[in-house]
Amino acid sequence: MKISPTKLSSLLLLAISAAVVGCAQMPSRSNEDVITQRSNAFWDARMKNNVAEAYKFTPPSYRQIKDVESFRVDYAGIPMVDRREVVSVACEEAQDRCVLKQKFEVTPPMMRGTKVPVYADEVWIREDGQWWIYKK
Repeated sequence: MKISPTKLSSLLLLAISAAVVGCAQMPSRSNEDVITQRSNAFWDARMKNNVAEAYKFTPPSYRQIKDVESFRVDYAGIPMVDRREVVSVACEEAQDRCVLKQKFEVTPPMMRGTKVPVYADEVWIREDGQWWIYKK
């Protein structure tokens, strides 16, 4: 079966239109989902003491003034965390800022066998269209 150039053009235009509409209707991930995923990846790197990988989650503005060695000095070592869970993420869209609330379960060195819950907030900022962990 031979297809005329006009019919081929029409079919091609229809296929491209369907692809564009399909992509436009794909649900985008919420800021909360993106931040949860990035925070989990940051903490995976921290728990493995992979300083270079954890450093990649800091914003470009931070990396302009602090190199990876400065980051390592400020956040050195493996945290004494047995378990970590994200409790919630709340975003202030107008300020490009989100706060991730998390719960850690830690075993203090002087209290072996005792698990202590610790809650902490983690601030994430949007810079250059990407979410980054805020570090001073």
